[in-house]
Amino acid sequence: MNKLQIEKLMPAAYIRFYTVGALLFILPFTRELFISITSASLLLVIVSVLWINRDRSPQQIIWGCFIVISSFFLEYYGVATGSIFGEYSYGRGLAPLVGGTPVIIGVNWLFLIYCTHLIAKHICRTVAGKILCASGLMVLYDIVIEWVAPFMQMWSFAGGYPPPRNFAVWFAASMVYHTGFELFPLRYDNAPARALYAVQIFFFITVGTFSLIFLK
Repeated sequence: MNKLQIEKLMPAAYIRFYTVGALLFILPFTRELFISITSASLLLVIVSVLWINRDRSPQQIIWGCFIVISSFFLEYYGVATGSIFGEYSYGRGLAPLVGGTPVIIGVNWLFLIYCTHLIAKHICRTVAGKILCASGLMVLYDIVIEWVAPFMQMWSFAGGYPPPRNFAVWFAASMVYHTGFELFPLRYDNAPARALYAVQIFFFITVGTFSLIFLK
């Protein structure tokens, strides 16, 4: 099959993939397996989304690399000092770690910026509107995932839920990254990327609801 045919099949494939993932977490005898393959599973879906991307200008590649590197060091400094997002630490669910920071975290930032940028392009028409909308979608994602992350052994904040400045920094950093994609705009759509954002949100809500009811 060519890329166009694969692209049409991917949203349904993501639904099946995350349905299996939810079941692996919910079933007690497969939960450890789920935690151990979280990073590999995340990398798999990120690669699949970026592979479908048909817009690879040199400027976008450079900006994408900047997002990966800068966001990694933002997280690295945040974990080390507790002065950016609040006091938090990563768990084994996102291993391997370097200096307490997941190797994959910068790539995940790029993936989320990419997905939310494409969604915002469908909602807003002005540059400012797209930047604000996409950054808001980033914060929405973070709000949803924060309450389930400790159950999935991904990360946890001292005292439980993160402080308000965590979301403020997410929004500010997202605005910077999305501004770059407006300066070097994506000309093509990537429907699987938009679908994956929605599937992940639903997945985290499902796993989080189960965790609060049965694991807390």
